[in-house]
Amino acid sequence: MKPIKPKKLPCEIFVEYGILKKAGSLLSPPGGGARRFLWLCDLPDTDPAPSALLKSLAKAGQTLVRLPDEGFPDYPTDADALLITGDAEKIGSAILFADDHYPGLPYALVPTTFEAQLGFAFGEAPGLILCDPSLPVSDADNKRGLIDLVRYAVGFDRLLFDLLYTDFDRAAVIRRCLSIRFDLLDAGKTALFDCLGTSFGWAVRAALHDKAPDADGEIDFSETIAIGLAAATRYALKTGFCRQDFLSDLVGLLSYHGLPNSALVSDEELRASFLALPWEGGGKATVSLPRRLGECGLVTVSPNDLVGLLPS
Repeated sequence: MKPIKPKKLPCEIFVEYGILKKAGSLLSPPGGGARRFLWLCDLPDTDPAPSALLKSLAKAGQTLVRLPDEGFPDYPTDADALLITGDAEKIGSAILFADDHYPGLPYALVPTTFEAQLGFAFGEAPGLILCDPSLPVSDADNKRGLIDLVRYAVGFDRLLFDLLYTDFDRAAVIRRCLSIRFDLLDAGKTALFDCLGTSFGWAVRAALHDKAPDADGEIDFSETIAIGLAAATRYALKTGFCRQDFLSDLVGLLSYHGLPNSALVSDEELRASFLALPWEGGGKATVSLPRRLGECGLVTVSPNDLVGLLPS
């Protein structure tokens, strides 16, 4: 399968079942030979993702130097590329670390969760990205991936919205989402996705925490993003930004995948949480709102307008 090649960013993205078995040849230098990789990881060698990856790299004669998660006062300096594996959070923090300590070195990214494979944490990483949809997926990871799929569909891809009502092929939807992600990166418009449902989601999460501090683990952050996306859509309806029938379409898709669209917090609790978050200028925030199925836009939200967004 041909890789995805962004127009402006120096990278290639492969999405293929079993792709990690080919990693050794794919990660070889352009002229052939071997590389010395500095491996930033959070998985033991025996986990499914690194196991296939390590066998392929060893077979191709590639060398790995593993950087521990913590306690490394002296950073290795003889690597000619970085290998980053893990979930979305790990990839994001590893890229920041690499930019600080190894500027200019090309990356090889191997996201090991469904959520991470959808590209939110990739940034403008140079090099190769290898996504293997056959890696095991936990229920929690599947839920986090699903809400990102819904966000991609709602904001950018009407056909993807319809696909999410089917027994979709995981590789196909990952490719669709990554194509969107890198088009946004090329255009400098990643905020359209990054702010879609998340700002309201953070406010919902904060309101739930304030209401019941001991219940933090009872609702996953992805669920608060789903609630935030529904709240953002209700706000868009209230301000005339999107069509009336769009909300029922969204709620229907969230319900189909077992994702919530409401929370047991009041409008005033949501407003107070929204004000308490570190927004710019008097509590106002720039958020991404759905305009119609497959299209979204950035607008400024005032906490005073957050009324009727979270039906119990």
